[in-house]
Amino acid sequence: MRKPELSGHMSKCFVHLSGYAIQYKLRTAIKSQALADFVSDFSPAIKNLAEKEILNLEQSWEGKAWTLHTNGASNQRGEGVGLVLRSPKGDLIVQVARCEFKATNNEAEYEALIIGLQLALDLKVMCLQVYNNSLIIFNHVNDTYTARDPKLIAYLKVAKGLKPKFKAFKTVQVPRD
Repeated sequence: MRKPELSGHMSKCFVHLSGYAIQYKLRTAIKSQALADFVSDFSPAIKNLAEKEILNLEQSWEGKAWTLHTNGASNQRGEGVGLVLRSPKGDLIVQVARCEFKATNNEAEYEALIIGLQLALDLKVMCLQVYNNSLIIFNHVNDTYTARDPKLIAYLKVAKGLKPKFKAFKTVQVPRD
């Protein structure tokens, strides 16, 4: 608002609002650490709820797409993954897990994706749309980027092995913000 090239309506608004001593504060982004903290604090309660929802869920919705939202995070307190599988009817299966091994953020993202794909296959889902905020994972799965790290190559091989088991499969990259 302090640049000299402001003109017209913006300048009028600035002059009018300057009398109120408004202070602007930047909004901070929610970090992926929030997921890991959530997993560590609430995983037993959510696991029990997810198991009850699985029992109530109808197992096959042939021809209708299910959606899978996955996320993984790694920090000093540990590594965690979370996923939400939504049926076409709107039923939710929520799962969170803590990794029992050291993992990078990308490895945790792959763990979440693979767990979600396996869960969908166990429920006999035929059409799946996957939402993930990791640009690297999205591009690996869609063959836009080539994986070079040996661990990520192994994860990619597992994910690509599960992908053809679906009649319809689509990945969507969700911006982090």
